[in-house]
Amino acid sequence: MQRYKIVISDCHLSAGRFFEGSLNPHEDFFFDNEMCEFFEHFSSGKYGVTEAGPVEVELVINGDFLDFLNVPYRGEFEDTITEEIAVFKVESIIAGHPKVMAGLRKFASQPGKSITYLVGNHDPDLFFPQVRERLIREWSPDGSIHCENIRILHEQDHISYPEGLEIHHGNQFEAVHVLNFQKPILNSPELEAPVLNLPWGSFYVLKIVNRMKWERDYVDKVRPISLFIFLGMLFDTWFTIRFGFLTAYYFVKTRFVPSPRRRSRLKVTLEIFRQESQNVFPDLENYARRILDQKPHLKTVIFGHTHRPMNRVWPDGRQYINTGTWTKMINMDWRGLGQQFRLTFAYVQVENGEVFSDLRQWVGEHRPHVVFHG
Repeated sequence: MQRYKIVISDCHLSAGRFFEGSLNPHEDFFFDNEMCEFFEHFSSGKYGVTEAGPVEVELVINGDFLDFLNVPYRGEFEDTITEEIAVFKVESIIAGHPKVMAGLRKFASQPGKSITYLVGNHDPDLFFPQVRERLIREWSPDGSIHCENIRILHEQDHISYPEGLEIHHGNQFEAVHVLNFQKPILNSPELEAPVLNLPWGSFYVLKIVNRMKWERDYVDKVRPISLFIFLGMLFDTWFTIRFGFLTAYYFVKTRFVPSPRRRSRLKVTLEIFRQESQNVFPDLENYARRILDQKPHLKTVIFGHTHRPMNRVWPDGRQYINTGTWTKMINMDWRGLGQQFRLTFAYVQVENGEVFSDLRQWVGEHRPHVVFHG
């Protein structure tokens, strides 16, 4: 019998369209109904129970599905995140997207269905045990924290399958977003409670992007960033100057000013300078190819993180898929000019010990999903 793996990432569910009595400018996900149809489709019909028995479908949530960085706590985007704050955020996200939560619970209750969650740079709060337990209880059919078919992989940054498939969120290849899986939580006598060990990119989102989104809600959606900055200096000069000043200020503060609430390694800081001087928001294709070259048994590598859907097959038959995003992007590149919503995901069939993968786009009830060609 065929088995399936459905890989999604970068959906960025936060506290819902309305939060604490007002419209929420930090919510980026607006496809709750479509996502519930997506879960229903891949747990029923040919993916449900056949004459041969339940069809195995693993839903792999490849990071940044929940966006803890976009949920304020008491009106502020705290950069000292304790377990108490993280639990408040996960409760806010659950309350903000009840349909999606119910859809995941229904999916997990079906025979042969399982959920695997990899941590990305927007959901590091999952390093806290109480947050993981709360999410598993929400998705577990019986409300238990001991659910064998729901896994949150907080101790590793990728998952490998013996059939020749490897899945990474992708943030670990960017120095600005790299998470420390060996020491994800900081604890010292100087702190009242343990706090998350955040990378520079998280401080950037919390203290700069979220602040500036009150004025320009598209500030984190435009690609490529170099053209955004160039046009900003021409047509939105004062805003762009302030954006640059805040970036420089918080970079110095978080990378060079010692504090028990954060860690900054010189090696990582130097790597940030090196990477940013070469390319802002890389597509990670070279890193995927490097993994394939280092591991001859692999056939396919899947990333998320960049928000750019991609299906690259090299002449030797090896493959790189990027699952893109379910949020709005504003592309200023001629290859895809304009505002875009692309509900993309990786569709993986496992048969006779081999994987067959492609990138697909969810289009709805009558023609549920089609091959994505870019």
